[in-house]
Amino acid sequence: MNMRKVELRMNEQMKYEVIKDLVDHNRNKNRASKKLSLSRRQIDRLIVKYKEKGKSAFVHGNRSRKPVSTLDKSTSLI
Repeated sequence: MNMRKVELRMNEQMKYEVIKDLVDHNRNKNRASKKLSLSRRQIDRLIVKYKEKGKSAFVHGNRSRKPVSTLDKSTSLI
């Protein structure tokens, strides 16, 4: 398994900390869902991802991708 340092953004870090605490200390899923403003079902999905991938599961899937609507640099607006 590739062990590289994962940097999370603020909202990703919060999700990670709440889910990690939930799994490690057997906390209340309903309380976690309220704290993150997510459904109970989404909390269950995050727990599964956390157990599979660890901290890297919380990195957004579109990170480091260029938007489809990006204009080519050779295209001048003026």
